[in-house]
Order: sequence, then C-alpha cells, then structure tokens
Amino acid sequence: MKRISFLSIAAAFAIAGTAYSAPAKPDILFVLVDSVRPSHMGCYGYPRGTTPFLDRFAREEAVRFETVVAGGSWTQPAVMSLFTSVEPGVHLRVRPDAPHAVGLATLAGALRDAGYQTVGVTANAMTNRRFGFGSGFDVWDDYSATVSPDAGPARIGSGYAQGMALTRLGLGRLASRDPEKPLFLFLFYMDSHWDFHPPPPYDEKFSDSPVPPPAGIWMAPASKVDGAMRRRVVDAYDGEIAAFDHAVSNLVAAVSATPRWRDTLLVVAGDHGEAFWERGWASHGNNLCDDELLVPLLVRPPAGASPFRPGAVVRGQVGAVDVAPTVLDLAGVEIPRGWSGRSLKGLLGGGASDGRPVVSETRIARPGGWVRSARTDRWKVVAAQPFDSVLEAYDLVADPGETNNLARTWKSPPPEVAGLMPLLKPKR
Repeated sequence: MKRISFLSIAAAFAIAGTAYSAPAKPDILFVLVDSVRPSHMGCYGYPRGTTPFLDRFAREEAVRFETVVAGGSWTQPAVMSLFTSVEPGVHLRVRPDAPHAVGLATLAGALRDAGYQTVGVTANAMTNRRFGFGSGFDVWDDYSATVSPDAGPARIGSGYAQGMALTRLGLGRLASRDPEKPLFLFLFYMDSHWDFHPPPPYDEKFSDSPVPPPAGIWMAPASKVDGAMRRRVVDAYDGEIAAFDHAVSNLVAAVSATPRWRDTLLVVAGDHGEAFWERGWASHGNNLCDDELLVPLLVRPPAGASPFRPGAVVRGQVGAVDVAPTVLDLAGVEIPRGWSGRSLKGLLGGGASDGRPVVSETRIARPGGWVRSARTDRWKVVAAQPFDSVLEAYDLVADPGETNNLARTWKSPPPEVAGLMPLLKPKR
C-alpha cells in the first residue's frame, strides 16, 4: 500500500472540507483511550505534565466530568457499555469466550439510522468484530492497527499501532469520507495499555533510561515487585499517556483546520483505569476498585450547544453509560428506548450531577469469579456471585482509597447501603 504522509492526509481533508456545504447534523469525533487513569492526567490534578494538550483542551474548549464510572474494569464490558448504554449484565459482552446479547441498540447504529456515515478504527484486538463491536458501523477497521485476538495476551499487549499511526489512519478515513453525510468517526487508541513501551522521546520523558520495564511484569503479584520497579512501570505508563496526548493533539490540529470543525462534536474518554499493585495486582479486570473503574471524559459540543461553558467542570459522578445518550442528544438524534444512561447535555454549563448509582462488573477478577459493584458519590458496595450479600463496602468520602472494608465489621449496613444491594443482582 502506498504510504501517505500525515501532512498530505490533513491537506486532503482540508480540501475536501471546502467541497460541500455542511449538513444539518454535526460531525462526531469520538476518541477512546485504553487504560488511562484520570489521576494521571494534568486536568485531573496530576503534576507530571503527561497531558499538556488535553489539559489546555479541557481548560479552553471542553467540559470536564470529574468522576466517571466505567461499566467494567477491562475493555470488553466497558466498551460495550459505552456503545449500548446498558450495564454488562444486559449486553453480556463480559468474556471473550462467552456469547453476547444481540439486537441491542448501539450508538453507531442509532447514528447510521439518522443518516450518518459511521466509521471506527480500533487498535485493541478485544474489540474485534467477532465480539460484536462492529455493530452499526459502515466500516469497522479492526485489522489495520492491531493483531488478531487469537494472537494471545503477549502479542495483544504489544501488537498494536501506536498513537501517531492511529492518528494517520483516522485522518485517512476523514479524507475519504462521504461528503453528502455527517460523519461519526470512532478512534480507539491503545498506547497506555501494557506492556508499556513509550516511543521516543516519551521513553525518557519521565525516566533517565529508555529501557522499558520487563515484558509481562504486570502479571506479577505485588510481593514480587519492589518499589523501584513500580516506579519504573509508572514512569513508562506516564510516557505512554504523553505519547497519546501528542497523537491526539495532531489529530485535533488537522481537524480544527477544516471548515467543519466549528460544528464538530469531540468526545475524549477512557475505557477503564489501571492498577499498580495497590491491592496486590497490576493492570485491570482484577477487581472493581476506583483505580480500575474511573475514566476521563472531556466533551466539546458543536457550535450553538446550550448550556455550554468552555472549561466547565461537572462535579459528582456520572456513568460511562451516559456518554452515548449525550452524543445522540447533542447530535439531535433520538435516544433509543431501553438505554439505561441519560444525556448529560444539561450539565455542559458546569455544576453537579445527581450522583445516581452506577453498576459495574468484571468476570475475570483475581483470584477468580464474577463480581459486581454499585457506586454512588459516597458509597461503593461489591458482591460476588450469587450476589446475596455484600463482600465489600466503602465510604468513599471518608476512605477514597478504599482501604477500609466496612462489610467486615457491620452487623447490618446503613439504609443507604442496603438500598444499593438490589442493584447487585444482574438484570438478566
């Protein structure tokens, strides 16, 4: 295939943008990044300078949601909840070897039905079309930027396109768009997923050595990983986040130079978080702690959206299930029945959410099993199958690090905690 430069793609898209009048509905650019903890981004308070572009974007052009809870602590349940606006117990995309529910309304499908061209490019093999993630997309490119899901964990952790390569692929799709339709473009960046091998110069941005951590170190228990190695892993992880930030800055620079930028909705979100042995294990999918569940969310609506205040911050928790309804609402598309999420459009001027409970789950938890959680702004409760009793309970205001499991000492939970327990039962 002929290699196309980044600049030639940007130029082609800019030229294409002048060749047609803007359709009634906005273009939508949805950027998803794997494994980024909000607490490692400057706009969420991290001091290391990992995300200079996104920090400025959040401050000057977007709305930042302070506390966003993913539907699961690893990619498949989390991303499918983003796409379908239902919890994992409904969509059932919970393990690679398990069938998922079919016939559910998806974000891409709703947009396609509303006249959008829907295109996705993913660098994550766990979002291959065989797992249902291509539903509703005119084009679901799950081969240009990643290996097959059959490649195994070691290859999946390294066999993906890094940020600038995915940006070039995305801009190529933009340049070849259908000029008669509004475009929904979804890009899934994988940079910050293990193994952590940041490209130069980001391999030395937070470390004196470009040598990456040992391959597979994320699989080792905490007892086998000393403090120096943990710092080395975090340095490399932060370098990966910085590389992603650079890639997105180039993506946005190219798109913002086009006539359609003013009317483009841009969403930047994470699929799930990442652990660094705080509770015995690293990586994700291990449990339902906030380290693995909280994700970033920045929304830049199209021109004319109201209410909207650039740089606004929304306090209080929302769910990742709320993202798809928000996108449709901002695009003027009807929200499908059966979705459990709600549009956040009314919060784009800032303020506080109502903090309604968010349900999450993982079925690859260590040391094994199926666990579900229900979280509010104050409380989190966790139960394991058959979900008849609380396994863990945390007061997130008094104990944000989730170090004191109150379920061990309570004779009976307080009423507000007891009220969450019915949510721990799967809906189907």
